Amino acid sequence: MGQKGLISYADTALANFVWKCIENESLPKINLSQEQISFSSPKCLGTERNSKLSIFLYNITEEITAKNMISSFSLHYIVTPFTGNEKNDHVLLEKIIENLSAQPQIVKTDENTVAVMVKIDSLSLDDLSKLWIALGTSLMPFLSLTVSSAEPPLDLRAQATLTAAIPQAPIVDPNHNTHLYKVVLQAFNEQISGWRNRNMFIKQWMLQDFQKTTGMTVEETQSILNRLGDKLDHRESTTQFIKPLNQLTAYYQHQLDELKGLHKLTHKQTENIETIAIWINDVKALVEGLTRDNLNLK
Repeated sequence: MGQKGLISYADTALANFVWKCIENESLPKINLSQEQISFSSPKCLGTERNSKLSIFLYNITEEITAKNMISSFSLHYIVTPFTGNEKNDHVLLEKIIENLSAQPQIVKTDENTVAVMVKIDSLSLDDLSKLWIALGTSLMPFLSLTVSSAEPPLDLRAQATLTAAIPQAPIVDPNHNTHLYKVVLQAFNEQISGWRNRNMFIKQWMLQDFQKTTGMTVEETQSILNRLGDKLDHRESTTQFIKPLNQLTAYYQHQLDELKGLHKLTHKQTENIETIAIWINDVKALVEGLTRDNLNLK
């Protein structure tokens, strides 16, 4: 997905995804149609006669990605239902969450277009407060989502096309490894970004715990992951990255064990356990893919 038309494309893809999540939901006293989905601010929902759900773009951020990735931007939306019935609003949000609870979703506007990745974007209480103050309206039930490119780099797509045209022994799909890498990188960067927004004491403890468990600083790990992206871009050996990735897996396992050791888990802590388990599986899948790929490069 190029930068031209990025926002309009993401709008359409996200609106289609949201509609597919809720279109079959039977709700009392409401006839919801796709035409009632608005891209206006939640503040405008009460004044727009036909609008019953807002998908509002409130922020655009540049990702910390490896060189030559096809998109370096993430689009941040809030999805706010306004059916006139709070229970119905909650049901609509619940249906979207159900589709995103296990893992990010890859969606398209149609079969002939590139894909985008949709995932839940958790906001801190401070960010949440600032957002709704900026919107100039009272807090309403909502869900924050991030849309980013799921399309592999152009040079890898060209390599895959060339490889398919030449008879040879089957090899692991480099595009799949690149997609896994992007998922792992995004999860790591989002976690580190969350740490840096914590108070000084907690942030320092988390950074030290990470270094003690992995033997690497956060900055060293980010640099290693960025270099891995460059190697994947150029289809070069990635053997030297297997050990750091395994160390990252060990840290996620350390986090998981710490959470599971708690006597009473909050709903948020239970969600964190599920999220970290997904991170572990993603890194392990990437390690397996890179290992097979490196064997084929020899």
